[in-house]
Amino acid sequence: MDTKQKKWLWISIGLSMVILLAVMVLTFNENTIESLKNLNPWFLLLAFCLHMTAMCVWALRIRVMCRSLGYLVPLRHCLNMVCAGQLIASITPSQVGGEPVRIHELYKAKMPVADATAVVLVERLMEAVLLVLGVIVGMGLFSIVYSNGEMPEMVITAAWIGTGFFVALLVILAVLLSRPQLIRKIVFKIAGFFTKKWDSERIAKLTAQIDEAIDRLYLTFEMFAGRAKMGLVLGFLLTIVFWACEYAIASVIMIGLGYPPNFLLSLVFQLIIAVILMVPSTPGGAGVAEISYAAFYSLILPSAVVGVFVVLLRLILYYSNLLIGFIASFRIVKREAANQQVELEEEAV
Repeated sequence: MDTKQKKWLWISIGLSMVILLAVMVLTFNENTIESLKNLNPWFLLLAFCLHMTAMCVWALRIRVMCRSLGYLVPLRHCLNMVCAGQLIASITPSQVGGEPVRIHELYKAKMPVADATAVVLVERLMEAVLLVLGVIVGMGLFSIVYSNGEMPEMVITAAWIGTGFFVALLVILAVLLSRPQLIRKIVFKIAGFFTKKWDSERIAKLTAQIDEAIDRLYLTFEMFAGRAKMGLVLGFLLTIVFWACEYAIASVIMIGLGYPPNFLLSLVFQLIIAVILMVPSTPGGAGVAEISYAAFYSLILPSAVVGVFVVLLRLILYYSNLLIGFIASFRIVKREAANQQVELEEEAV
């Protein structure tokens, strides 16, 4: 990790700790101490195990998708790259820093860069599609279940507006993916904004690279839609399992604190927060995530418990990622320093 990355890491941790401390101070009272006394540690262990299970499912998804393209990447290697990526994701806006790590590690596993990039992009795309579908279904169910007056009419109306917005977003996404030339125009316009002062030779080189990357990406899409479609199907199913594990963590912590899990509202809250965290703001969404969790869960939890809940949730979803990310990154650095190769699996006869 270079000096710049270390700086962003400390900024991310600092923001998170300051906001967590502020939330604890603002919500702390005698009932907070009572809640801590009644905290069931077994549910915290279950929540952490769910998070680790999600990481394993993610690794399995990468392995399955690579296997469908004809590359045998060991599950252990996939798990290590997922964990290492979590460290970099924790210090980059929108948590996009993990993608280059996974591409690099797939390349080290003898995968062409273009195919590795395509697998990682398809991963992101599946998550985006699932997120949009989840918001549509979650908000729709929320609007129906709580239309009996339990929630203010304004909240229900906002939920329906949000549902409509994400339906439109899903349609736009589908249109974009079906029209590579439109994607090219958009990418070239964005690139042109940053290359105004470049010379013509440099611009021509970048244009050729973009053309090649888009062609390769759509070729991989065609492969996933054709002979590798089982990898896409299994990848999408594993994505559902991954997010089911991650989104169940908040409800498990609520049970551990002695409160009803409220699965539907918790799901809706986390889907909305996931959308908020996609907007580039702070490194790893630090500070924004804590504020968002506190704001939404204060609607269903007593104020005295909100601070404890947010601290426990971030310990599992953020700080544990830093720890496992450090360990996984150290393994990569150690391998590179020793100039060792990734041990690949052989095709079974």
